[in-house]
Amino acid sequence: MSARRRVRGGLRRGGAVFLGIGALSLASGGVAIAQSASALAQGSSAPAPSTHLILVTGLGGAPEYSDLFLAQGRSLLEAARGRWGLPEANTVWLAEAPERAPGLINGRSTRKALEAEVLAAAGRAGPNDGVLIVLIGHGSGSGGDSKINLPGPDVSGADLAVWLNAFTTQTVAVVNTASASGGFVSALSGDRRIVVTATRSTRERERTYFGSYFVDAFIADGADTDKDQRVSLLEAFQYARREVGRRYERDNQLLTEHAMLDDNGDGEGTAEPGATVGDGPLAGGFFLASAGRTVTRAAADDPELARLLIEKGRLEGRIAALRMMKDTMDPAKYDAQLETLVLELATTNRSIRDKGSGS
Repeated sequence: MSARRRVRGGLRRGGAVFLGIGALSLASGGVAIAQSASALAQGSSAPAPSTHLILVTGLGGAPEYSDLFLAQGRSLLEAARGRWGLPEANTVWLAEAPERAPGLINGRSTRKALEAEVLAAAGRAGPNDGVLIVLIGHGSGSGGDSKINLPGPDVSGADLAVWLNAFTTQTVAVVNTASASGGFVSALSGDRRIVVTATRSTRERERTYFGSYFVDAFIADGADTDKDQRVSLLEAFQYARREVGRRYERDNQLLTEHAMLDDNGDGEGTAEPGATVGDGPLAGGFFLASAGRTVTRAAADDPELARLLIEKGRLEGRIAALRMMKDTMDPAKYDAQLETLVLELATTNRSIRDKGSGS
Protein backbone atom coordinates (compact mmCIF):
# COMPACT_ATOMS: atom_id res chain seq x y z
CA MET A 1 0.00 0.00 0.00
CA SER A 2 1.36 3.40 -0.90
CA ALA A 3 1.90 6.11 1.67
CA ARG A 4 -0.41 8.27 -0.39
CA ARG A 5 -3.24 5.76 -0.07
CA ARG A 6 -2.70 5.46 3.68
CA VAL A 7 -3.02 9.22 4.11
CA ARG A 8 -6.17 9.42 2.01
CA GLY A 9 -8.05 6.41 3.22
CA GLY A 10 -6.47 5.27 6.47
CA LEU A 11 -5.91 1.54 7.00
CA ARG A 12 -7.55 -0.59 4.33
CA ARG A 13 -10.80 -2.09 5.49
CA GLY A 14 -13.81 -3.32 3.63
CA GLY A 15 -16.34 -0.90 2.19
CA ALA A 16 -18.93 0.33 4.61
CA VAL A 17 -21.48 3.02 4.08
CA PHE A 18 -23.72 4.87 6.39
CA LEU A 19 -27.31 4.63 7.29
CA GLY A 20 -28.76 5.03 10.70
CA ILE A 21 -32.09 3.63 11.91
CA GLY A 22 -33.25 5.75 14.81
CA ALA A 23 -31.36 8.60 13.18
CA LEU A 24 -30.58 8.97 9.50
CA SER A 25 -30.23 5.73 7.65
CA LEU A 26 -26.97 6.17 5.88
CA ALA A 27 -25.46 2.85 6.79
CA SER A 28 -22.67 0.53 5.99
CA GLY A 29 -23.44 -0.99 2.66
CA GLY A 30 -26.81 -2.16 3.88
CA VAL A 31 -25.32 -3.95 6.90
CA ALA A 32 -26.69 -1.42 9.35
CA ILE A 33 -30.12 -1.54 7.72
CA ALA A 34 -30.24 -5.31 8.01
CA GLN A 35 -28.97 -5.25 11.60
CA SER A 36 -31.26 -2.39 12.59
CA ALA A 37 -34.33 -3.90 10.96
CA SER A 38 -33.56 -7.27 12.55
CA ALA A 39 -33.12 -5.64 15.96
CA LEU A 40 -36.39 -3.78 15.46
CA ALA A 41 -38.21 -6.99 14.61
CA GLN A 42 -36.73 -8.75 17.64
CA GLY A 43 -37.37 -5.88 20.03
CA SER A 44 -33.66 -5.31 20.65
CA SER A 45 -32.60 -2.20 22.55
CA ALA A 46 -29.09 -2.19 21.08
CA PRO A 47 -28.13 1.25 19.76
CA ALA A 48 -28.29 1.58 15.99
CA PRO A 49 -25.73 3.39 13.85
CA SER A 50 -26.25 7.13 13.47
CA THR A 51 -25.50 9.61 10.73
CA HIS A 52 -23.93 13.03 11.18
CA LEU A 53 -24.55 15.78 8.62
CA ILE A 54 -22.12 18.67 8.16
CA LEU A 55 -23.59 21.19 5.74
CA VAL A 56 -21.48 24.08 4.46
CA THR A 57 -22.65 26.99 2.33
CA GLY A 58 -19.81 29.22 1.19
CA LEU A 59 -19.27 32.68 -0.23
CA GLY A 60 -21.92 33.88 -2.63
CA GLY A 61 -19.90 36.72 -4.12
CA ALA A 62 -23.15 38.37 -5.25
CA PRO A 63 -26.59 38.66 -3.59
CA GLU A 64 -28.23 36.28 -6.05
CA TYR A 65 -25.76 33.50 -5.24
CA SER A 66 -25.80 34.18 -1.51
CA ASP A 67 -29.59 33.82 -1.61
CA LEU A 68 -29.37 30.68 -3.74
CA PHE A 69 -26.83 28.93 -1.49
CA LEU A 70 -28.82 29.89 1.60
CA ALA A 71 -32.01 28.48 0.10
CA GLN A 72 -30.31 25.23 -0.90
CA GLY A 73 -28.81 24.81 2.56
CA ARG A 74 -32.10 25.47 4.31
CA SER A 75 -33.98 23.06 2.03
CA LEU A 76 -31.49 20.22 2.54
CA LEU A 77 -31.32 20.70 6.30
CA GLU A 78 -35.10 20.81 6.68
CA ALA A 79 -35.51 17.71 4.49
CA ALA A 80 -32.86 15.82 6.46
CA ARG A 81 -34.51 16.64 9.79
CA GLY A 82 -38.10 16.49 8.67
CA ARG A 83 -38.79 14.10 5.82
CA TRP A 84 -35.86 11.79 6.56
CA GLY A 85 -35.74 11.94 10.36
CA LEU A 86 -32.19 13.06 11.14
CA PRO A 87 -32.00 14.30 14.75
CA GLU A 88 -31.12 17.95 15.21
CA ALA A 89 -28.20 16.94 17.42
CA ASN A 90 -26.63 15.16 14.44
CA THR A 91 -26.66 18.19 12.16
CA VAL A 92 -24.39 21.19 11.75
CA TRP A 93 -24.87 24.02 9.26
CA LEU A 94 -22.06 26.52 8.66
CA ALA A 95 -22.95 29.44 6.41
CA GLU A 96 -21.64 32.73 5.06
CA ALA A 97 -24.07 34.81 7.12
CA PRO A 98 -25.41 32.95 10.21
CA GLU A 99 -27.67 35.85 11.11
CA ARG A 100 -29.82 35.15 8.05
CA ALA A 101 -31.21 31.94 9.52
CA PRO A 102 -30.93 32.09 13.31
CA GLY A 103 -31.75 28.82 15.00
CA LEU A 104 -30.76 26.84 11.92
CA ILE A 105 -27.21 27.98 11.15
CA ASN A 106 -24.66 27.01 13.79
CA GLY A 107 -21.79 29.25 12.77
CA ARG A 108 -19.88 31.02 10.02
CA SER A 109 -18.44 28.80 7.30
CA THR A 110 -14.77 29.57 7.87
CA ARG A 111 -11.91 27.15 7.39
CA LYS A 112 -11.30 27.03 11.13
CA ALA A 113 -14.97 26.33 11.89
CA LEU A 114 -15.17 23.55 9.31
CA GLU A 115 -12.06 21.86 10.65
CA ALA A 116 -13.45 22.07 14.19
CA GLU A 117 -16.79 20.57 13.18
CA VAL A 118 -15.19 17.71 11.24
CA LEU A 119 -12.97 16.81 14.20
CA ALA A 120 -15.88 17.18 16.62
CA ALA A 121 -17.96 14.78 14.52
CA ALA A 122 -15.08 12.30 14.56
CA GLY A 123 -15.04 12.53 18.35
CA ARG A 124 -18.74 11.91 18.87
CA ALA A 125 -19.42 9.44 16.05
CA GLY A 126 -19.78 5.80 16.96
CA PRO A 127 -17.55 3.20 15.27
CA ASN A 128 -20.23 2.25 12.74
CA ASP A 129 -21.69 5.72 12.24
CA GLY A 130 -21.50 7.68 9.02
CA VAL A 131 -20.77 11.28 8.17
CA LEU A 132 -22.12 13.24 5.23
CA ILE A 133 -20.35 16.48 4.33
CA VAL A 134 -22.14 18.62 1.75
CA LEU A 135 -20.34 21.67 0.31
CA ILE A 136 -22.47 24.24 -1.51
CA GLY A 137 -20.98 27.31 -3.14
CA HIS A 138 -18.39 28.51 -5.61
CA GLY A 139 -15.13 26.69 -6.23
CA SER A 140 -11.76 27.36 -7.75
CA GLY A 141 -8.61 25.43 -8.54
CA SER A 142 -5.66 24.78 -10.76
CA GLY A 143 -4.11 21.53 -11.91
CA GLY A 144 -5.65 18.85 -9.74
CA ASP A 145 -6.15 21.05 -6.66
CA SER A 146 -9.77 22.09 -6.04
CA LYS A 147 -10.96 24.51 -3.38
CA ILE A 148 -14.31 25.56 -1.96
CA ASN A 149 -14.57 29.33 -1.52
CA LEU A 150 -15.27 30.27 2.12
CA PRO A 151 -15.11 33.48 4.16
CA GLY A 152 -11.41 33.94 4.79
CA PRO A 153 -9.04 31.17 3.62
CA ASP A 154 -10.51 28.64 1.20
CA VAL A 155 -10.48 24.89 1.90
CA SER A 156 -8.87 22.46 -0.52
CA GLY A 157 -9.42 18.78 -1.00
CA ALA A 158 -5.99 18.19 0.52
CA ASP A 159 -7.00 20.12 3.65
CA LEU A 160 -10.15 18.09 4.07
CA ALA A 161 -8.29 14.82 3.46
CA VAL A 162 -6.10 15.47 6.50
CA TRP A 163 -9.08 16.15 8.75
CA LEU A 164 -10.95 13.08 7.51
CA ASN A 165 -8.17 10.81 8.77
CA ALA A 166 -9.77 11.31 12.19
CA PHE A 167 -12.50 8.87 11.06
CA THR A 168 -10.88 5.48 11.50
CA THR A 169 -13.85 3.14 11.07
CA GLN A 170 -16.74 5.33 9.98
CA THR A 171 -17.80 5.86 6.38
CA VAL A 172 -17.55 9.43 5.13
CA ALA A 173 -19.33 10.84 2.09
CA VAL A 174 -18.27 14.21 0.69
CA VAL A 175 -20.47 15.97 -1.86
CA ASN A 176 -18.89 19.08 -3.41
CA THR A 177 -21.46 20.84 -5.58
CA ALA A 178 -19.19 23.76 -6.51
CA SER A 179 -17.54 24.70 -9.76
CA ALA A 180 -14.00 23.37 -10.38
CA SER A 181 -14.67 20.66 -7.77
CA GLY A 182 -13.30 17.68 -9.71
CA GLY A 183 -9.98 17.63 -7.85
CA PHE A 184 -11.72 16.48 -4.68
CA VAL A 185 -12.01 12.97 -6.13
CA SER A 186 -8.28 12.23 -6.22
CA ALA A 187 -7.69 14.13 -2.96
CA LEU A 188 -10.28 12.27 -0.89
CA SER A 189 -10.63 8.85 -2.51
CA GLY A 190 -10.10 5.93 -0.16
CA ASP A 191 -11.68 3.09 1.76
CA ARG A 192 -15.06 3.84 3.31
CA ARG A 193 -15.18 7.00 1.22
CA ILE A 194 -17.79 8.25 -1.23
CA VAL A 195 -16.79 11.35 -3.16
CA VAL A 196 -19.19 13.26 -5.40
CA THR A 197 -18.21 16.34 -7.40
CA ALA A 198 -20.20 18.61 -9.68
CA THR A 199 -17.39 18.75 -12.24
CA ARG A 200 -14.81 16.33 -13.61
CA SER A 201 -11.85 18.71 -13.31
CA THR A 202 -10.73 22.12 -12.09
CA ARG A 203 -11.08 23.43 -15.64
CA GLU A 204 -14.88 23.41 -15.46
CA ARG A 205 -15.21 26.78 -13.74
CA GLU A 206 -18.64 27.99 -14.81
CA ARG A 207 -21.48 28.11 -12.29
CA THR A 208 -22.96 24.69 -11.60
CA TYR A 209 -26.56 23.52 -11.39
CA PHE A 210 -25.73 20.16 -9.84
CA GLY A 211 -26.25 21.38 -6.27
CA SER A 212 -29.82 22.53 -6.89
CA TYR A 213 -30.85 19.18 -8.32
CA PHE A 214 -28.92 17.23 -5.69
CA VAL A 215 -30.97 18.97 -3.00
CA ASP A 216 -34.16 18.42 -5.02
CA ALA A 217 -33.47 14.67 -5.00
CA PHE A 218 -34.24 14.59 -1.26
CA ILE A 219 -37.26 16.88 -1.48
CA ALA A 220 -39.22 15.59 -4.48
CA ASP A 221 -40.21 11.99 -5.25
CA GLY A 222 -38.55 11.52 -8.63
CA ALA A 223 -35.18 10.30 -7.38
CA ASP A 224 -36.48 7.16 -5.63
CA THR A 225 -36.23 5.00 -8.73
CA ASP A 226 -36.53 1.64 -6.96
CA LYS A 227 -39.59 2.82 -4.97
CA ASP A 228 -38.26 1.61 -1.63
CA GLN A 229 -39.21 4.82 0.19
CA ARG A 230 -35.59 5.93 0.48
CA VAL A 231 -33.18 7.93 -1.68
CA SER A 232 -29.66 6.59 -1.84
CA LEU A 233 -26.67 8.77 -2.62
CA LEU A 234 -26.37 6.89 -5.90
CA GLU A 235 -29.98 7.71 -6.76
CA ALA A 236 -29.46 11.37 -5.81
CA PHE A 237 -26.35 11.55 -8.00
CA GLN A 238 -28.08 9.96 -10.95
CA TYR A 239 -31.11 12.20 -10.55
CA ALA A 240 -29.05 15.40 -10.30
CA ARG A 241 -26.81 14.46 -13.21
CA ARG A 242 -29.81 13.61 -15.38
CA GLU A 243 -31.65 16.84 -14.55
CA VAL A 244 -28.52 18.92 -15.18
CA GLY A 245 -28.25 17.39 -18.65
CA ARG A 246 -31.91 18.11 -19.35
CA ARG A 247 -31.51 21.74 -18.29
CA TYR A 248 -28.59 22.37 -20.63
CA GLU A 249 -30.42 20.61 -23.44
CA ARG A 250 -33.60 22.60 -22.80
CA ASP A 251 -31.62 25.85 -22.81
CA ASN A 252 -29.74 24.76 -25.95
CA GLN A 253 -26.40 25.26 -24.19
CA LEU A 254 -23.15 23.32 -24.26
CA LEU A 255 -22.78 21.21 -21.13
CA THR A 256 -20.08 22.81 -18.96
CA GLU A 257 -20.32 20.56 -15.88
CA HIS A 258 -19.84 16.82 -15.71
CA ALA A 259 -20.59 15.33 -12.29
CA MET A 260 -18.41 12.48 -11.03
CA LEU A 261 -18.72 9.80 -8.32
CA ASP A 262 -16.00 7.65 -6.77
CA ASP A 263 -16.63 5.08 -4.05
CA ASN A 264 -14.23 2.22 -4.77
CA GLY A 265 -11.11 4.00 -3.57
CA ASP A 266 -9.21 4.04 -6.86
CA GLY A 267 -9.10 7.83 -7.16
CA GLU A 268 -10.93 7.79 -10.48
CA GLY A 269 -14.49 9.03 -10.61
CA THR A 270 -17.12 8.01 -13.13
CA ALA A 271 -20.04 9.86 -14.64
CA GLU A 272 -22.11 6.67 -14.91
CA PRO A 273 -21.81 4.68 -11.67
CA GLY A 274 -23.67 1.41 -11.31
CA ALA A 275 -25.28 -0.49 -8.47
CA THR A 276 -23.21 -3.69 -8.57
CA VAL A 277 -19.65 -3.17 -9.86
CA GLY A 278 -17.03 -0.43 -10.07
CA ASP A 279 -18.09 2.93 -8.67
CA GLY A 280 -21.60 3.03 -7.27
CA PRO A 281 -22.30 0.03 -5.00
CA LEU A 282 -21.23 1.85 -1.84
CA ALA A 283 -23.26 4.93 -2.76
CA GLY A 284 -26.19 2.67 -3.61
CA GLY A 285 -26.38 1.60 0.04
CA PHE A 286 -25.93 5.11 1.43
CA PHE A 287 -29.24 6.76 2.28
CA LEU A 288 -30.55 10.05 3.54
CA ALA A 289 -33.45 8.36 5.32
CA SER A 290 -34.40 6.89 8.64
CA ALA A 291 -34.31 3.14 8.12
CA GLY A 292 -36.11 2.45 11.38
CA ARG A 293 -38.85 4.94 10.64
CA THR A 294 -39.21 3.57 7.12
CA VAL A 295 -39.57 0.00 8.33
CA THR A 296 -42.02 0.82 11.13
CA ARG A 297 -44.16 2.99 8.84
CA ALA A 298 -44.19 0.23 6.23
CA ALA A 299 -45.08 -2.35 8.87
CA ALA A 300 -48.06 -0.27 9.95
CA ASP A 301 -49.32 0.20 6.42
CA ASP A 302 -48.22 -3.00 4.70
CA PRO A 303 -46.51 -5.88 6.56
CA GLU A 304 -45.43 -7.47 3.27
CA LEU A 305 -43.65 -4.28 2.21
CA ALA A 306 -41.95 -4.15 5.61
CA ARG A 307 -40.75 -7.73 5.08
CA LEU A 308 -39.39 -6.83 1.65
CA LEU A 309 -37.51 -3.80 3.01
CA ILE A 310 -35.92 -5.95 5.72
CA GLU A 311 -34.97 -8.57 3.12
CA LYS A 312 -33.49 -5.85 0.92
CA GLY A 313 -31.31 -4.66 3.81
CA ARG A 314 -30.23 -8.23 4.57
CA LEU A 315 -29.17 -8.84 0.97
CA GLU A 316 -27.34 -5.50 0.76
CA GLY A 317 -25.48 -6.44 3.92
CA ARG A 318 -24.49 -9.85 2.53
CA ILE A 319 -23.26 -8.26 -0.70
CA ALA A 320 -21.21 -5.70 1.22
CA ALA A 321 -19.70 -8.45 3.41
CA LEU A 322 -18.90 -10.57 0.34
CA ARG A 323 -17.12 -7.67 -1.36
CA MET A 324 -14.96 -7.24 1.74
CA MET A 325 -13.76 -10.84 1.26
CA LYS A 326 -13.09 -10.61 -2.49
CA ASP A 327 -9.29 -10.57 -2.22
CA THR A 328 -9.29 -13.73 -0.07
CA MET A 329 -11.70 -15.82 -2.18
CA ASP A 330 -11.40 -17.97 -5.26
CA PRO A 331 -12.49 -15.67 -8.14
CA ALA A 332 -14.97 -18.17 -9.59
CA LYS A 333 -16.59 -18.80 -6.21
CA TYR A 334 -16.76 -15.08 -5.52
CA ASP A 335 -18.38 -14.34 -8.88
CA ALA A 336 -20.94 -17.13 -8.42
CA GLN A 337 -21.95 -16.00 -4.95
CA LEU A 338 -22.13 -12.34 -6.00
CA GLU A 339 -24.30 -13.21 -9.01
CA THR A 340 -26.73 -15.15 -6.83
CA LEU A 341 -27.04 -12.33 -4.30
CA VAL A 342 -27.40 -9.63 -6.97
CA LEU A 343 -30.18 -11.60 -8.66
CA GLU A 344 -31.98 -12.05 -5.34
CA LEU A 345 -31.64 -8.33 -4.65
CA ALA A 346 -32.98 -7.48 -8.11
CA THR A 347 -36.00 -9.71 -7.49
CA THR A 348 -36.63 -8.08 -4.12
CA ASN A 349 -36.27 -4.59 -5.58
CA ARG A 350 -38.75 -5.49 -8.30
CA SER A 351 -41.25 -6.64 -5.68
CA ILE A 352 -40.75 -3.39 -3.77
CA ARG A 353 -41.31 -1.38 -6.97
CA ASP A 354 -44.49 -3.34 -7.65
CA LYS A 355 -45.71 -2.52 -4.16
CA GLY A 356 -44.85 1.15 -4.65
CA SER A 357 -46.72 1.33 -7.95
CA GLY A 358 -49.78 -0.37 -6.50
CA SER A 359 -49.38 -3.49 -8.65
